[in-house]
Amino acid sequence: MTMLKRVHIFLGSFILLNSYLALAFNANIGHRSVVGSVSKSAIGMSSTAAAPSSEQKSHLYVPSERDEYYQGNVAQYLLDLHEEGATLNFCGGMMFQLVLSDKLQTHLKSVAADSSSEGKQKQPIIHPASQSLMSRTPDYKKSSFADNIFSFHGRELRKIPTANGGMGFVLQLSYADPSETLEEVSSSSAAGKGADAVWNGSPVDPQGWSKEEIATYDGWRSDQFRQWRKCSMYEDEGYSTFGQEFGNEAFGLNHRFFLHLDNQSRMWLSAEDGCEGTPADDGSSLMKKLGGMLFGM
Repeated sequence: MTMLKRVHIFLGSFILLNSYLALAFNANIGHRSVVGSVSKSAIGMSSTAAAPSSEQKSHLYVPSERDEYYQGNVAQYLLDLHEEGATLNFCGGMMFQLVLSDKLQTHLKSVAADSSSEGKQKQPIIHPASQSLMSRTPDYKKSSFADNIFSFHGRELRKIPTANGGMGFVLQLSYADPSETLEEVSSSSAAGKGADAVWNGSPVDPQGWSKEEIATYDGWRSDQFRQWRKCSMYEDEGYSTFGQEFGNEAFGLNHRFFLHLDNQSRMWLSAEDGCEGTPADDGSSLMKKLGGMLFGM
């Protein structure tokens, strides 16, 4: 289909949309909903809590309100984004729903509730705007290391039709083993291509990286050279509930992620390869969903 035809279809759809917009909103069409084979609890949505208004949740998206509301409690901020089913706007329009694994949620809840000096040291770090790439962060090494503070294990997951944002994308973060440290690469090291350090952490999160993902991670390389995984591969490697949570057609790629600000104080969740997204207010989610369907997103 040519771009011109797609634009005509999009404009026509917008006109038709206006004729039943009131009915659509009364029926909750376009509201963040997770139906079908993937349960709400599987991707972090509350099935009982009333949805707050845009004004009530603006602290999730407006930097000044975020800072005032959370007072440096980044763990709670991530938990609230997950609970809200918030989407991250990657690459100027690719909407990924943020999903935290159960074990990472448990960890972050403990950190969020601990106001001691020791607890504050476990808070996730939001790096300054000058460190907008993982390679610019202090002590950066090409490895599979993550500590749930400076960096996280995660995955981009695709072909999940029930994901918020209407494009079938989920950005999952999981819990990494904090007990291991980095070692020098040797001829016998199990490390991804191009690694300059080895991390021998264990797969301690049932929904997190498998030992195979840890041993072969090479997220500094282009996606086209890396190992994408389908549902069957995830389940064979130990993530037994993957299909139940995301559907049997879902597939994905593991990445390391970190948090940083930009010059407008917006927070970005950035993958090691530089692809990144910022929390997006869902006020226009209905049009984003329509655009995604028409343009094959």
